[in-house]
Amino acid sequence: MTSRISRREALGRVAAGISIASAFTSELAHAAQRTGGPPASRRTMVNTVLGPIDTSKLGFTLSHEHIIASSSGVWQAWPELFGGHAKFIATASDQLKRARDEGVNTIIDCTTIDLGRDIRMMEDVSRRSGMQVIAATGHWNDPSNSMRSRTVEELADFFVREITVGIEGTDIKAGIIKVANGNMIDPFGEKVFRAAARASRMTGLPITTHSPGQARVGEKQAVIFEEEGLTPSKVCIGHSDNSPADYQSGLVRRGYYLGMDQLPRGGPVPPGTPLQGPGALTWDQRYAQIKALVDAGFANRLMVGNDHSLAMTLQTTASDPLRIAANPDGMLFAVRRAIPALKKIGISDQAIRTMTIDVPKRYFEGS
Repeated sequence: MTSRISRREALGRVAAGISIASAFTSELAHAAQRTGGPPASRRTMVNTVLGPIDTSKLGFTLSHEHIIASSSGVWQAWPELFGGHAKFIATASDQLKRARDEGVNTIIDCTTIDLGRDIRMMEDVSRRSGMQVIAATGHWNDPSNSMRSRTVEELADFFVREITVGIEGTDIKAGIIKVANGNMIDPFGEKVFRAAARASRMTGLPITTHSPGQARVGEKQAVIFEEEGLTPSKVCIGHSDNSPADYQSGLVRRGYYLGMDQLPRGGPVPPGTPLQGPGALTWDQRYAQIKALVDAGFANRLMVGNDHSLAMTLQTTASDPLRIAANPDGMLFAVRRAIPALKKIGISDQAIRTMTIDVPKRYFEGS
């Protein structure tokens, strides 16, 4: 349980946190140079927005979700876009409570600073719903000029501060690092990935990525991680369910985890539906590829999710009903639709448990 702090204390923590994180980063960097990284011990705790929990308590985990997906500052400055703070928090809490009641124990919320993350709102929703929520540091694809102007070292310092000191002036710490590229890796995107790799090596936290699989971006991201000396088992290459089979098998054989985490996006939708790109793999194709990986012995490298946002302001207001209509199950699509379909084509209950419970646990433990 996280205690509330005053505004003055929060501002003080921000100022203190910068110097603490810089010192911490420097100390860890020297240790990493001497040893090739932090001690290879198994982590047994993971940070949630309500405090650290033992990895054995993660339970059924969705690997890539969002309470909100927006832009930096919009939740705070324009709550009407979300129906108002109080109404949205109540609605979001109800939806996550329903997901919890249907068997989901934990969501990894991959909302970063540029996606409109508000850590106190996430804390409130988690407490009201009973859903365990893991918050992310890192960066998506919408950099401000201030972020674009930062060096790799400065970005790594920022990520480490959110992991070791706290997020947004609180003592709520990130439990994962999330980074993203579009269909190509631009100079800022490369900086973010190098910073994430260094922050992971310093702190031991795993990384999850936004990786357009049809463009084989995960392979390019893997090159950067490996240049930075990061072990592939520290990384989940996200959005891999919509990608070629040889891309998937190549990454898992190198030791990466795969996020099969856009499962709702394989259905037929009307033109203009947000998030549904041309040429996306169908549900049947995605499920068949998951089965092929499981049959090849790689269930222990797969995690599942929906990449669903309870609220999203990244598209027009008029098109948002189409987004919701395309996936009326929301964060429960994996539970209600995908898992029964996977079982129907021959994936065992044990393999499902491996992907949804055992793999997230091992991923956070670094084993």
